[in-house]
Amino acid sequence: MKSLSKLLQKFYVLLAILFICCLSCGKEEDTFLPSMEYPEVTLRNSTLDTIVYVTVDNEKVPIYISIPPGCNTHSLPAVVVMHGSDGMWLDHDIATGKMSGQNTEWRMLFDSNCIIGAYVDSYSGRGVSTRTGKWKTAPDNFKISSQFIRPKDAHAALEVLKKLKNEDNEPLVRKKDIALLGFSDGASAVASTLYDTDLTPKDWEWTQNFDGKEYDSSSGVLPPDQKPDFGFAGGVFYYGGSGGYNYWGASPCGNNAWEGNIYMPYAPILFQIPVEGYLTENTLCLVDLLKEKGAAVELNIYENVGHGFDFDDNPQSPIARLNTLNWFNKILHME
Repeated sequence: MKSLSKLLQKFYVLLAILFICCLSCGKEEDTFLPSMEYPEVTLRNSTLDTIVYVTVDNEKVPIYISIPPGCNTHSLPAVVVMHGSDGMWLDHDIATGKMSGQNTEWRMLFDSNCIIGAYVDSYSGRGVSTRTGKWKTAPDNFKISSQFIRPKDAHAALEVLKKLKNEDNEPLVRKKDIALLGFSDGASAVASTLYDTDLTPKDWEWTQNFDGKEYDSSSGVLPPDQKPDFGFAGGVFYYGGSGGYNYWGASPCGNNAWEGNIYMPYAPILFQIPVEGYLTENTLCLVDLLKEKGAAVELNIYENVGHGFDFDDNPQSPIARLNTLNWFNKILHME
């Protein structure tokens, strides 16, 4: 296992060198799409990255799109990436045009596997840099809710990818092979995005509970974004929370979870969970519940690490990344 970790670490260093050398050679001008009716975006065949701005509920949402060099310029798989509570950009500043180290590392992994990446910034356009202070407290946090706001951003990225074309007017992305990847709060957004809205009980009331107080639509709690007719192939969930502040009903660890928790995904999910994570318990309960209900879920558990282990320099991180890539190979038909 140690030799695998060292090999992957050397591989990352080599990718970083190649990435830095080629990053500046294919920058596309930023594109703004002013409505939810997303038109086709056409990129030059030499483009390596660009930022597309879409309007979601009157908010301007940036989507950083990376195109892998040296691969086909059409019919590629894609992954939409949902950042964690610390935001998407280096130093929390979109003006740099540079993503954080974690996102940059994933971008290099996608490049080396001929996967298009779409990194969704759910914060900066809404006046948020990190999910701290009032942004963790109801009702302010409803503006960036991982249950009912951030899924809208994920769906916007999905539609942009579906219509992305090269200069030869060929689709860049295979529509059936688009997946989701999320970390922490972004992982909660992944699960919410994949919720099967067709299974919502009749007359269900969407509420959330914070500090013993229940909030409903009058406070800004919204129903989930409707499942698209042609949705995601699946998602990867890294160390997120799964209670949803009772958005899905009973706690997945509660005695009445079978009857009282309505969450069910329409696509498969791979859960990447650390043993020592502070959000681990309710997610393990949810995975058990979903397995009992027949959902297509898989679970990997990582020993001796806690929340945020994808950032850390430890053997578990490259192993988990390799497991993720192998899973994408399967659900995105790359094998």
